[in-house]
Amino acid sequence: MDLTDMAQARRDFLREPEKLTIPHVLDDPPPFHTKVTDWGERPYWHPGGRRIAFIGRNYGDAYEYDLDTGEIVNITEHGDHHSFLRVLIMHNGDYLLVGPKEFKDRITSRVKESETWWMPADRSRPPTPLDDTVIQEGLAVSVHRPRISYMQGYHQKPELPEFTYQIHVREIEYGEDGIPHLGPDRIIYSGGKYRWCEPQDFRFDDTEIIFAEYQGPERGDRAEYNSVTRGINVETGRVRTYVDETNRHNEPEGIFPDGLHICLESSCDADKPYPPKDLWKLKLDGTMRRVRMTRMPDDHSWRAVNSNISPDGRTMAFMVGLQSDEAGYGRGIGLFDLEAWEKTPESEEWETPWSRAENHGRSLPPGAAF
Repeated sequence: MDLTDMAQARRDFLREPEKLTIPHVLDDPPPFHTKVTDWGERPYWHPGGRRIAFIGRNYGDAYEYDLDTGEIVNITEHGDHHSFLRVLIMHNGDYLLVGPKEFKDRITSRVKESETWWMPADRSRPPTPLDDTVIQEGLAVSVHRPRISYMQGYHQKPELPEFTYQIHVREIEYGEDGIPHLGPDRIIYSGGKYRWCEPQDFRFDDTEIIFAEYQGPERGDRAEYNSVTRGINVETGRVRTYVDETNRHNEPEGIFPDGLHICLESSCDADKPYPPKDLWKLKLDGTMRRVRMTRMPDDHSWRAVNSNISPDGRTMAFMVGLQSDEAGYGRGIGLFDLEAWEKTPESEEWETPWSRAENHGRSLPPGAAF
């Protein structure tokens, strides 16, 4: 990234989100959509399926919504640190949070100084740094065992060569005092120049990690940008590509319990590579077949992103934001009734990038599925 591009990226990150001057998209929701809040971002289901954790606002506190009572509580107010970007939950109910120790600015704190924090399920201790490991913001968490995957690159570890991006797999080991630490480190994938990767979900008993790989020069206009959904076998290192569409954003966001499908943020129906508008259901079989789930306005004023599927597979939680908002900035949490939607003809309207490319006159993506 040259100085001109870095300056543009910094301006983009420092841009203050505009105030909402239009009706909230979930005040009069499309079919199968309901509003939980008109604030908050990055929802994540509790293993019990009756609570959803989320971030109130980036570089802020984490909250939890109880589906049975409708109550929302601040779950990090008792600690000394209140600068979190994500909250996730382990198989045993313990919380993992991502964020810097101290907020400095929106690019340094997010890209260069984010760490993983642990908090016990009963919230009897405040968030504690997990071995002071600086990571790129994304984190994959196993639903079966204390295991995580994250990416570290040259922004987080300056000793790495420029344009190095590595996916790590670590076990979380609990000491006699109940405080966890990270176990041995395995690097299972390395990107390269203009190939920045981010693990999203484990599947098939943690044998494969689904990840996004963002490709192309890091320019503000993203004219040569592409986001690809891939999987890597944790033991063999074999990589498969699940959707690769020319000059489009296709980012995995939330595995289905069966492991056969994943939510997909996609800009396939936009006239530019980024940002995405709706959430799709993607088959993880190499055919690249997907079907639209959410229905954000056709004027591309809003987008539905950062989804997570309930443990029983019946409901999807997601966040909404304006198209002009920076990545990760949320303006509310919604629920999507998957169980009801899957009984409709619309849930079987599968398409592929090939059919969409034909409709839009774009070239077909080469060798994406195998």
